[in-house]
Amino acid sequence: MKAFVHFVEVSSRWFAVAGMALLGIAVLAVMADIVLRRGAGISVPGTVDLVQLSVMTAFFLALPSTFLHEANVGVDFVTDRLPARALAALKGAVSLLGALFMAAVTWHSLQQAALQVGNGDRSQTIGIPIAWYWAPLVIGCALAVSSSLLLAARYGLQSLGRADYMAGEVERAGVDL
Repeated sequence: MKAFVHFVEVSSRWFAVAGMALLGIAVLAVMADIVLRRGAGISVPGTVDLVQLSVMTAFFLALPSTFLHEANVGVDFVTDRLPARALAALKGAVSLLGALFMAAVTWHSLQQAALQVGNGDRSQTIGIPIAWYWAPLVIGCALAVSSSLLLAARYGLQSLGRADYMAGEVERAGVDL
């Protein structure tokens, strides 16, 4: 179990960092296109394709970390008055539902990706293979399932009174990212 916890925590952090780097690349591509248009009268071919791919990839690479750190939008005032164990049980159930939802999204995404990759689809401007668009989506969604399952396990244990178990294996191991 410790290996699973370690994998989910570390991979979600590294994927989020990679997503941020891709956003930087998207910004640089747009800036280069603007500078070249204004200065030399030419544009960078495929800027739209590259920016769309970078932004979409960044979102889906950050998704597992978003789930793991509970950074989704929530309405806490509804549950603020619940006892700690009841709140943990509710959060565990919600995390489990999130895992089921993301598993369904992953499954349906795989089906659509297989169809489009099988058809040989490519991006409109510079012909980037459509698999490059689908891969981060499917990987991000699948890792979001693991993040949600990890949260569900943590909250399940907290609801049973074992709050210290699985609470940040990476931090205890001294891994600093």
